[in-house]
Amino acid sequence: MFRTIFSKQLALFLGVFLISFASLGVVMSLMINRYYTNQKAESLKIIGEKIAEDMGLYQGAISRIALTQDANVLTRYLNASLVMVYSDFTPWAWSSNIANTGVNLNIPELAPLSGGSTVVTRGRLNGVFAEENLIVAYPIMINNAMSGAVIMGSSMSELDKAIGDMVRMTVLCMLVFAAVGAVLIYILSKALSKPLHEMNQIARIISRGHFERRISLKSKDEVGQLAESFNNMAESLERQEKDRRDFITNISHDLRSPLTSMHGFVAAIIDGTVPDEKRNHYLGIVLDETDRLAKLTNDIISLNRAESRELTVERTVFDINDLIRETAMRFEARAKAKNIALNLRFAGEAGNVRADREKIQRVIYNLLDNAVKFAPEEDGKIDVATEPGPSDGKLWVSVRDNGRGIAPEDQKKVFDRFFKADVSRGEDKKGSGIGLAIVNEFVKAHGEVITLESEPGKGCAIRFSVPQAGENGKAKEL
Repeated sequence: MFRTIFSKQLALFLGVFLISFASLGVVMSLMINRYYTNQKAESLKIIGEKIAEDMGLYQGAISRIALTQDANVLTRYLNASLVMVYSDFTPWAWSSNIANTGVNLNIPELAPLSGGSTVVTRGRLNGVFAEENLIVAYPIMINNAMSGAVIMGSSMSELDKAIGDMVRMTVLCMLVFAAVGAVLIYILSKALSKPLHEMNQIARIISRGHFERRISLKSKDEVGQLAESFNNMAESLERQEKDRRDFITNISHDLRSPLTSMHGFVAAIIDGTVPDEKRNHYLGIVLDETDRLAKLTNDIISLNRAESRELTVERTVFDINDLIRETAMRFEARAKAKNIALNLRFAGEAGNVRADREKIQRVIYNLLDNAVKFAPEEDGKIDVATEPGPSDGKLWVSVRDNGRGIAPEDQKKVFDRFFKADVSRGEDKKGSGIGLAIVNEFVKAHGEVITLESEPGKGCAIRFSVPQAGENGKAKEL
C-alpha cells in the first residue's frame, strides 16, 4: 500500500515535470522564432541602410548594370533578394532571383517609404517574390526627399527551416535533460522511499509486540531525524512494555505471598490444626496481611491515577510544620522500638504553604516510613527539616537517615515503581516497592521538584519543594 501511494505520487511528479518541460519547450520555440526573425530583419536593415546611403552619396550616378551585379553579390552572401525602385516605386535594378520585375510597387505596404520610414513586413509584394519573404525596405533620401528605395527579401521557407533546426536542437537538448532529470528523480525517490518503506515494515512488526526492532538509517537529513524519532518511540514502547511486565510480575508476587499465607492460616484454623490458645495470634497475622493487601491496592490505585494524569490537586493553605509533627507522631513507636532518634527541625515557627494537604502528608509519611525501615537499629537517626529556598518562593522539606545509603547505579531507579535495591530486600519485608514512586508522582503533580542525595554507608536524604503561601494565602510569586 505504501509503495502504491508513493508510486502514484512519483508518477504525478514526473507528469508535472514533463508537462513543465514541454511548456518550456513551446515558449522557447516561440522566443527563438521571434529572436531569429528579428536578427534577420536587423541584418537586412543594416545592409539596406548602407546601400541607401551609398545611393544618396552618388545621387544616381551608379549604372543599372553595376547595381544589378552588386545585388547578385549581396544575394549570394545574404541569401536574400534585392530590388531597387524609383521614387514612383517602379523597379529599375534587381537581383537575378527576382521572379517578376514588371510590376509597380506603389502599394499600401510600402507607402511609409515616402515619408522616410523603414518598412518591415512579410509577403510577396504584389508578385515580385515567388514565395513569402521577410521584407525590409529602406528609402533613399536625397535633399530630404525620397528618390528611390532599396527593397530586400529573405525567403521565409529558408528562414523557417533555419529556425526549425534551432528549435529541434533546443527541444532535443531539453528532452535529454528531461530524461536525465527523470532518471535522477526516480533514483532519489527510490532512495527516499527505501527508509520510509523500512519504517512502515518495522512499524507493522512493532504493532505485533516486537518492540526491540530499530531502523538502521544514520543520515542527518529530515528522513534520518524521522528515523531517530521512530527509534526513540520504539525504545519508549519497549521500556513501557518492560515496565508493564515487571509490574505484572511484581504485583503477582506481592499478592500471591499474603494470599498464600492467609490461606494457610485460615485452613489450619478451620481444620483444627491451630490450638485454640494460638487462634487469635494467627487471626492477627491474617488481619495484618489483609491490611497489607488493602494498602498495596490503594497504593496501586493512587500510582495509576498519578501516572495517567487523573490525579487532582486540591490546593489549600496549611502549616507544613504542624503536618510534619502530626505525621512523625505515627512513627514514634516504631522508631523507639528500633532505638532510632527522630529529630525535627523547622525553618520558622510557622511554615505556611499552598498545596494539597492530604497528598503532601502522604509524601511525608512514605518518606518517614522508608527512613525508619532502613535506619540502623543501633545509633539510628532520622532528621526531618524545612528550609526556605534562596529566592524561588519555595519551602524545601528534607528527610535524612544514616542507613546504608544507595549505590550510584541504583539511585536513578529509586523512584521507579516496584524497585528495591538488592541490599534492601532482606530488610524491607512488607514494602511494596511503590512508596517512593507515589512520592515522586505526588510531588510532580504539584509541579514541584524532588531530589535524592546518597552515598553508600552514609545514609540517604530526599528533598522536595512546596510553594510557600503569601500574605493573601496564594503561592508567593517569583
